[in-house]
Amino acid sequence: MKLIYTTIPVEVCQYALVNRKVNHLLIYVYLKHISSGHIKYDSSLYGAWAVDLGLNGKTVRSCVKWLIKKKWITVNNKIQSLRIIGYKQLCKKLKFKSQSAVRYEPEDFLNFKDFCCASVVIYYLLKKRFVDRKRWSGSKMGDSSTSHYSYPKGYYTLPVSYLAKCLGVSFSTANNYKKRAEKASLITVKKNQPYFYDEKGNKLTNRHLMIYRYQYPEENIGRLRKGKKYLKKVEADFIKPEFSTMRKHFK
Repeated sequence: MKLIYTTIPVEVCQYALVNRKVNHLLIYVYLKHISSGHIKYDSSLYGAWAVDLGLNGKTVRSCVKWLIKKKWITVNNKIQSLRIIGYKQLCKKLKFKSQSAVRYEPEDFLNFKDFCCASVVIYYLLKKRFVDRKRWSGSKMGDSSTSHYSYPKGYYTLPVSYLAKCLGVSFSTANNYKKRAEKASLITVKKNQPYFYDEKGNKLTNRHLMIYRYQYPEENIGRLRKGKKYLKKVEADFIKPEFSTMRKHFK
């Protein structure tokens, strides 16, 4: 199979994940990949498609049936062909507005769900970074300790709770998306556990835990952790995307 790429709207990846239609989107993308938008309607090809995609024939048949029902694919019975609609038409059908997209250039299609997971994680990571920076730069009385927070180069934070809210899924589901993306090496994750310091700049040790809890009862104590020697506060992980989103005007 020749190695070419397609540019997929991020909202379509999100739709597939949230609605458990990843295999359906995979087949849609695959058919666009191996054709010019039209392909012979021959159910005997399902077996070959299944092998390429690492699926079973029954799954392929069921997904194609769903794609036809939802009109992601239309059938020309007269010439026995399938027409795979374009991304612009698909986004209009699903009432999507965003022009953010991701470039998908597979050697095979076996990691497609991982790619979809990474796409939504990276999209909301970059979106949050943009919004945060805009808010910091626009604030005349911004908190310098926040607006000048130092992140490792290429990294930013994305709380799983934030991702879950954006996607409308549970915390555990959003966390699974993040873990899949990390395992596939599509994002790099570093733990973010900052130390606590006293007024002289010295790290607070574990023996200061009870004192800290007494002096700062309003703090989220649930995030406090004892390290090997020093107190730490568990924050959202640092995440570095291994690919980026782009703006795309689909035709």
